[in-house]
Amino acid sequence: MNMNVTMETYAVPGLDRRTVIAVFSSLGLLLAWSFGSSLLEAGPISASIITYCLYIFYWYYAIRFKNPLIYRLVIFGTVAGILELVTDHYLVDTINSLIYPGNELMIWSSPAYMPFAWSNVLLQLGFIGVWLTKKYNIFKASVILSIAGGMYIPIYEHLAKDAGWWIYNNNTTMIFNAPVYVILCEALISLSLPLLIFYSLDRKPIRAITLGIVEGVWILLSAALAFGLAR
Repeated sequence: MNMNVTMETYAVPGLDRRTVIAVFSSLGLLLAWSFGSSLLEAGPISASIITYCLYIFYWYYAIRFKNPLIYRLVIFGTVAGILELVTDHYLVDTINSLIYPGNELMIWSSPAYMPFAWSNVLLQLGFIGVWLTKKYNIFKASVILSIAGGMYIPIYEHLAKDAGWWIYNNNTTMIFNAPVYVILCEALISLSLPLLIFYSLDRKPIRAITLGIVEGVWILLSAALAFGLAR
């Protein structure tokens, strides 16, 4: 596909001003909640509350406003988030880098809310990727989102430690509370989103499911590659 293609003449159902405000506001709410939780050392319950509330909100928004973009992004994020459980297991039990408190409901090696937390973040970043592609092109959108994702997620990781959500041990190079390999991993994950989301637009929901599987596999590969390069 021509990487210079833009969406200026390509209709993106669901990419409207109301939805831009809703998604960016939810992103700001997540950061504010994370910051407040870190100040209060609120513990895992606060992560569960914001995660489930945002996840329900996105489904409500997609159904209430019949927004096909948010609908596809929720499906994409949910599938990728479920598969991310494999990556979490790799980080927790294979390379022994990620540590959860353990005093909460768990699915395999992860807190029960984690697939939905990943769904929320992938929706936010994926939506920004669509928005950037509309303004520029897929190549520029991918580069910009990769840089933004590499900066945004580590802030989230930094706040998570003080909030008591999770921590990383010190057997890898760290920037504040985020390992360098995690920053690289998140940049690689963000890099993939504009192209994958572009291919799911104006398609049947099965395309979002399929590409969610691709993203879930890419998350694991990105983690392994990043750890090998920057541990």
